[in-house]
Order: sequence, then C-alpha cells, then structure tokens
Amino acid sequence: MFSVNVGPLVLQASHLLLAMAFGIAAGVGYLVGRKNKVNVTGILLDMALAALVAGRIAFVVTRFEDFRSAPWWAGFDFRDGGGNWPAAIAGGLAVAVWRCWRKPQLQAPLAAGLIAAVFAWDMSGSAIALRSPQGAAAPAAIRQFAGGKPMVVNFWASWCPPCRREMPVLAKMQQQRPDVAFVFVNEDAEAAAGQGFLAERGFTVANTVHDADGKIAHVAGASAFPTTLFYGADGKLASLHIGELSQASLNAYLEKFARPL
Repeated sequence: MFSVNVGPLVLQASHLLLAMAFGIAAGVGYLVGRKNKVNVTGILLDMALAALVAGRIAFVVTRFEDFRSAPWWAGFDFRDGGGNWPAAIAGGLAVAVWRCWRKPQLQAPLAAGLIAAVFAWDMSGSAIALRSPQGAAAPAAIRQFAGGKPMVVNFWASWCPPCRREMPVLAKMQQQRPDVAFVFVNEDAEAAAGQGFLAERGFTVANTVHDADGKIAHVAGASAFPTTLFYGADGKLASLHIGELSQASLNAYLEKFARPL
C-alpha cells in the first residue's frame, strides 16, 4: 500500500505518516508541557517549515543543472516531491535548538513529543511496509518491455493536467536513457484520446499501452494519475512517485536504481 484514498483525494502513505507523526508530537508535547503551560505546536510548525525550505533549497542547489533550463518558479514548485532529507532534518533541528536555547522550558515537552513521533513513525512505517508492493514484480502485461533493463512505468491520461505537464520530461528522458525501459500506460477510456494528445504535442514515445479497463493499474497498485513506478533490472519495484515529476525529481529517482550512462 503506497497510497490511501480519503474521499476523492488520493494521498501518498508517506505524507499521511508525516501528518500522523506531527499530530503525535504535538499531542505528547502538550501533555508533558501542560503543567508548566508550555505548548509546542508553534515550534513544531516552525520546525516543519524550516525542514521543508531547507530540504528544497538543498535539492535545487545540488541539482542546479536540471533547473537551469526550467522556468524560474520550478525551484519553488514542491509538487514534484524533490527534497533533501539530511538538509531537511538539519533545518528542523536547528530551529528546535534555537528555540529551546531561548526558552529552556520547551526542552522536555519537545523532546518527549519528538521521541514519540519517531517511535510512531517507525512502527507505522514497518506496518505499511508489510503491506507495501515494494519489491513486487512488474505486471505481466508490461513485463516484456523491460528486456533485462531497469524500467520506468508511467500511468497517465490525457484528461489529467499533471500528466500532460510531465509528459515532455518523460518523453525526453526516454530518448536520452536507452539503458532504461520507459513504458507509458494510458488510462483514457478510448485509445484515440491518448494517441491524439501525443500526436498533437509532437511526442514520439515507444512502449505505449492502452489500459482501458484499468487492470494493469490495479495490478500495479496505481490508483491515482499520474503515478510512476520504478523497477530495478531484477524486475522488482524499487521506488514510486505519485503526482507530477520534474526533470530534477526524475533524475533523482533514476540515480537510486539505474546506473548513470
């Protein structure tokens, strides 16, 4: 399980884990600090914001070449999921240290909240991992495209705005990375809709599959579009991304499971 349906929304499991960990940290911090009337919710929000900004800045700086030709606002577009975890953690902890130094009574409730959040994250992450398709084989209907190579499988539809926006990046990468098999699984009700979009925009992509009944997406576990799955050369699921990909975020994923050219 790598996504959760909440009404009409489809949320990535990792995002729900972050929200849960934040809630637990705030709750435990409140219980520990209420005797001294100390509330840690504000500092937790500051830490989260600092982590988000620091992680993004580090991601953009380390992948500056990918952003050089992108629109100026691309570096601020968090929708591609690009971030740097070490920098994010460092940014959050820096705020915690600063605030606790200025107000020592925050130390005990904040520490208790963070410890509880880390414990809950670890336990919940382990539970989700047991139900996760991570390591699962690619659906039989598209397995033949791999040819012993790492494989990127993109589930998309012509009516999906983020799918349309990310297609130039994926189409370009298919041309640049012949060592990786790119597969485009179209979820339009009619095959002509997807083909028409590609022709209209001048995209020449290989390994296209029409999945009108959604069986391939169901087997793969893709319940939102776009969803991109990354399979290693062994045919096992190595990573995944729900939502729009940028050039930088796509390269970051490829570095994890495919050797650079």
